[in-house]
This record gives sequence, C-alpha cells and structure tokens, in this order.
Amino acid sequence: MEQLTRKERLVLGLIPAGHRQAIHKHRLARLAGLDEREAREIIYHLVVEHGLPIGSSTEPGTGGYFIIENTEDMEIATRHLKPRAVKIIKRARALEKIARHRFNQQLKLVLEE
Repeated sequence: MEQLTRKERLVLGLIPAGHRQAIHKHRLARLAGLDEREAREIIYHLVVEHGLPIGSSTEPGTGGYFIIENTEDMEIATRHLKPRAVKIIKRARALEKIARHRFNQQLKLVLEE
C-alpha cells in the first residue's frame, strides 16, 4: 500500500468487496473527483502494476468495479474480457486490411506483454 499514489489509494478505498456491491464507473469517478478515463487508468495500474484483485462486471443494473473475493467474483470479472479482446483484435485486423488496400501500407498488429 505504501507504493500506491494518493489517487490510487483513494480509488482503491472506494471499490467495494464482492461483485454484488460493485460501484458503477460514473459514481466511482465522481466520488474520487476524477474523470472516467483517469479512474479506469488508475484501476488498470492497480491490477496490472500492483497485482490487486479488482474486477469489473458489465451486467445490466449491477455492473461496476469490485474487489475479487472468491471464485464466483473471479468468474464474473473475467467472463467478459475474452470476447472484448477478440473484438479488438478483429477491429485491428480490419484496419490492417484497410491500410493495405487503401493506402498500400503494410501494418502488423503486435501484441506486447
């Protein structure tokens, strides 16, 4: 916790435990005094850089961010990620094809770890 920035600590403190208590991104950003993009970037860093178990759900009416506490939370937090990733890759490939045909330019999607 000591290596977290003030904003990271603030955002983390606003995220409830468990998917049933998830906080919507609009509310989280408003309570933290941030715009939604900055709040999302902070959550990304909390998960990827600091290894904190923060999940999100896109369920209508109950979606939002939450601290993953158990396997049910983990399943809910991960089930929408793969379909979103597939759509993003398809879009990138379509843009590569457009670049080839319209601009005679060869682009290649490179995924970095």
